[in-house]
Amino acid sequence: MRRLNYKFTCLVLFIGLLAACAEAPKKWDSQGYTVKRGDTLYSIAWRYEKDFRQVAQINNIKPPYAIYPGQRLRMQAVDKDGSVVEESRPQVLTDISSGQAVVIEEAVSIAPVKPVKKPDVTTVQKNETLYAIARREGYSHHQLARWNHLRSPYVLKPGQKLRLTPPATSLGQSHSATSKVVVATQPVIKPITRPLVHEPVKAKPLVASSTVKALPVKVDRWHWPVKGRVVQTYKANDTARKGIGIAGKLGQPVKAAAGGTVVYSGNGLINYGNLIIIKHSHSFLSAYAYNQSLLVKEGDSVKRGQAIAKMGKLEAKPQLHFEIRRNGKPVNPLYYLPKS
Repeated sequence: MRRLNYKFTCLVLFIGLLAACAEAPKKWDSQGYTVKRGDTLYSIAWRYEKDFRQVAQINNIKPPYAIYPGQRLRMQAVDKDGSVVEESRPQVLTDISSGQAVVIEEAVSIAPVKPVKKPDVTTVQKNETLYAIARREGYSHHQLARWNHLRSPYVLKPGQKLRLTPPATSLGQSHSATSKVVVATQPVIKPITRPLVHEPVKAKPLVASSTVKALPVKVDRWHWPVKGRVVQTYKANDTARKGIGIAGKLGQPVKAAAGGTVVYSGNGLINYGNLIIIKHSHSFLSAYAYNQSLLVKEGDSVKRGQAIAKMGKLEAKPQLHFEIRRNGKPVNPLYYLPKS
C-alpha cells in the first residue's frame, strides 16, 4: 500500500513539473524577433530600446517600413562570418528627410577593458544538443553549425569536439584584441562616404505600416500629457522605471506631449497595456501606457495637447505611465517637460 502511495505521489509531482515547464515563459531573444500581428517596426524597436532606423538598416527595410506576421527580424548586425557586431560600433542610419546615409559616432573613453578569453573548442557531453551549447556559449546555433560544417538536424555525439570560433579563413575575420568602453555623450552625426550594402528582400510584405511623413529634426516644445502628481520618477538602469507615473482620475483625457504621427496604437507590448507611441521627430518618440481606451490609430497625425486616450489604472490606481525616448533609448521626461 505504501509503495502504491509512493508511486502515486511521484506521478503527481512529475505531472506538476510538466505543467510548470509548459507554462514557463519563453526566453528573451536578444538576437532576433518574429513579427506578430499588430506589430509595427516602431513597437518592435521600442521593445529592444533601439532606434527604428537601426532595426530597418539591419534588416534592409525601407520606408514606409512594411513588415508582416511571421517575418524574422535581426536585432543585431552580423559580420560576414556570422559573428554579432558589437553595440559599441558606430550606428549607420538613414536620414528620412534627405535620404542620405549618416553614421552616428559615440565618444569613446580612454579606459581599456580587459578582454575575456573564451575557449576555442568545447567537448560535447552526454545528451547535450547544439542549441544548448550555443545558448551556454553565447552564440546562435546557426553560427556553431556553420563553423563546424554541421547540417540539420544537428546530431552530436558525446566526446565530439566543436569549434567555438570561426575558422581563420572566414571572410570578415578582423576582430581587435581589445574593446572600447562607450560613455553616454552627445552623438556626433556626419555623412558617411562609403556606400551601404543591402541584401535583397525575398519576402513580400503582407502588412504595411503607416506612411512616413516629413518630421522635424527636433521638438520645439513639450506639453504635460495629463495634469496630476508625479508618483513615480525615472531611474536609469531600472527596467521598471523607464518613464514617469502621473496620478489622475479614471477616464481623464490623455494628451499628446508634442505634435507628431501615431506609430503604434494597441496592446501587444507586454507590461504596457493599452499603449500609444507617437513619433515627434527623427530622434524623439513618446509613449502613453495603461490607458482605459485609445482615441487615435496608427498613422494619425496629432497636435500638441490633442486628446489621444483616456487614463486607465496601474496597480489598481488611476495613473498614466509616460516615457520619452531619444534615438531608441529611454530618457528622463522631467528634463523635457515644462516646470509645473
